[in-house]
Amino acid sequence: MNERSPEVLARYYGSRLLAHGDTAIGAGWPNEADRLKRFDVMAGLAPRGLANSSLCDIACGTGAFLTHLKAVGAAPADYLGIDICPDAIDRARAKFPQARFECRDLLAGPGPSLPAPVDYVVINGLFTVRAALDEATMWEFLDAMLTRLWPSTRRGLAFNVMSNVVDWRRDDLFHVSMDHLASRLFALAGRRVVFRNDYDLYEYTVYVYRSPVQDRCPRRG
Repeated sequence: MNERSPEVLARYYGSRLLAHGDTAIGAGWPNEADRLKRFDVMAGLAPRGLANSSLCDIACGTGAFLTHLKAVGAAPADYLGIDICPDAIDRARAKFPQARFECRDLLAGPGPSLPAPVDYVVINGLFTVRAALDEATMWEFLDAMLTRLWPSTRRGLAFNVMSNVVDWRRDDLFHVSMDHLASRLFALAGRRVVFRNDYDLYEYTVYVYRSPVQDRCPRRG
């Protein structure tokens, strides 16, 4: 994998934050309404909710996902935010001094990706923009990140990518075939994979689970 991939994306998101501040546009999203919709979809990874779970928020930026979870009463029992951009982490820590945030490159160095295993991992937006990276390098980056994070994921992992079925494609975005992605995820984690494309955006979100469906859904009766 191109060693510069994390740095290329860090520069892209760092420049957005510098130019537009702590806003949806500053995080690389077109508007706040769509960003909140993405947050709700990411939280949907946990069928029983996050209240009694630990969550790692990868590419957490300024902590906007945690802001949203707290606002809707869905904050996890334990939260860790990780981002490679120092400015974003500084802003997140200023907003949430009691929460844990780390500034680091998850692909740098050996050893486990996270300090300890967590129930759920969410990666919101990191794989939607490829900026100056070519598609092959972006695939290598996605593969490397998921491979590093999956061993530390106890229950499930969620991430989003741009859909390959769109009216037009942007050269700086990462448009991904579901079939291609499914073959990679099945090799990583088996067939406990859910594709969500039901929220009216030109992207989709993937849930990757450790357990079969009957073990992760609430029982009735």
